[in-house]
Amino acid sequence: MTCENLVLVTVDALRHDALSCTGSAGASTPYLDALAGRGVLFDQAISNGPRTQASFPSIMCSLYPLVAGERRGLPAGAATLAETIRREGYATAGFNPSNPFLTRETGYDRGFDLFIDFWDVHDRGGSRAGRGPWATVKKSVHDAMGRRNLGFLMLFQALVLAEGGQNLTGNLVTEQALAWLAKQNRPFFVWLHYMDVHFPYQPLPGERSWSDRLSYLRGMAGLLGGSPAHAVRVLRRLYDRRVELVDGHIGDLVEGLRNLGVEHETVVVVTSDHGEQLGERGRYAHGPDLHDELLRVPLIIRDPAHPGSGVVREQVELLGLAPTLLELLQIEPPETFLGSSFLPLVHGDPDAGAAHIFSEAMHGGARLSRTGVQDTHRIVSCRGGGWKYVLDDEGPTEELYNLERDPGECIDLIADRPRKAAELRRLVENHYLLVAREAARHDHEGERPLADDDEEIRRRLAALGYL
Repeated sequence: MTCENLVLVTVDALRHDALSCTGSAGASTPYLDALAGRGVLFDQAISNGPRTQASFPSIMCSLYPLVAGERRGLPAGAATLAETIRREGYATAGFNPSNPFLTRETGYDRGFDLFIDFWDVHDRGGSRAGRGPWATVKKSVHDAMGRRNLGFLMLFQALVLAEGGQNLTGNLVTEQALAWLAKQNRPFFVWLHYMDVHFPYQPLPGERSWSDRLSYLRGMAGLLGGSPAHAVRVLRRLYDRRVELVDGHIGDLVEGLRNLGVEHETVVVVTSDHGEQLGERGRYAHGPDLHDELLRVPLIIRDPAHPGSGVVREQVELLGLAPTLLELLQIEPPETFLGSSFLPLVHGDPDAGAAHIFSEAMHGGARLSRTGVQDTHRIVSCRGGGWKYVLDDEGPTEELYNLERDPGECIDLIADRPRKAAELRRLVENHYLLVAREAARHDHEGERPLADDDEEIRRRLAALGYL
């Protein structure tokens, strides 16, 4: 038995440990837990990039971030998951009204019959209601805070009741997708991208009492004023409430599939593009770091043809997700895909996991990265055999961690284990050769760069901490 339909759900900035079924002590996620219980939970799913622009070329095109160019969008000559599925006669739709990096301009509409993106929801010139002297001052201060420091930005947003960049559109994403699905009379592929757990995790609507806001302000003041432990507790509590909100959206989605009578004919996949830093190493949100709080993500595949398949412990990479989904649909992957299907792991073949996983990003120095600042340094990690090695071009600097004994990556063993470091360094150097070869293949094929001069996108990027 092969399922006809595919639903891919990506939740921006969802950490691996954010779900009840993956060990969260603060969030209750009954719908995702139920989905995992009726499918496969991948315990060691690793993103190939630590932020949206770096990870989505791997998810949608099975390309490494540095092959795609990261900030250039999807290469025009690289086949996408949606294009490949549509060629087989599927109806296709994508719903992403909140993330300004995943748009038509960066190539993410390719292969979709219907594509709802950021610009279908937001006015390029900015909201008319948001104009005027006070609005201009508020916008200028907001953008300045976004460029200066995430802590200052969070304080400012709390004080002025800004919503941040996600605009709480998770329920809209679900409603639009179900409305489209109700009209389909042939096999379908639909992609939904949720932003509800993305920074700045402010109190939810209906929970914004003065006490909630004051608690948030106290936490942010602690972050800036020398009480990071309290700030982390506040942030994690808010983050967990956002996770519960998304869990409800996914519950509504699954119920909608059931009501439409297609649940038992549909593969449902839930994952994230990257994780989130909540105080680890004194960092917050996400950027060009390659520690597991950013790279390890949830991955659930519920295939009604193989219900209740359990937990896969071997590591897998999101580079292999698109080939895996195509194999589930019995569709041949395009030759531009670099990843391999990990479906054999589900059927008991332990050798189908990724022996070594490479994750990578670019940054402009000191592992900081902001839109509009030129990226000049590569950072690449190699994860395998219980070890992780990180090479940063800036310096250059190297790090080495024993993940079995030190899963939090707190003890750098680069000086103590030179042979292991040299072994993994050679693998990274070979990876550089592959990246150079594949990047040359797609050179100058990127979509139009993000239009930073658009008024609305600047405001939203600042709200999300990217400026």
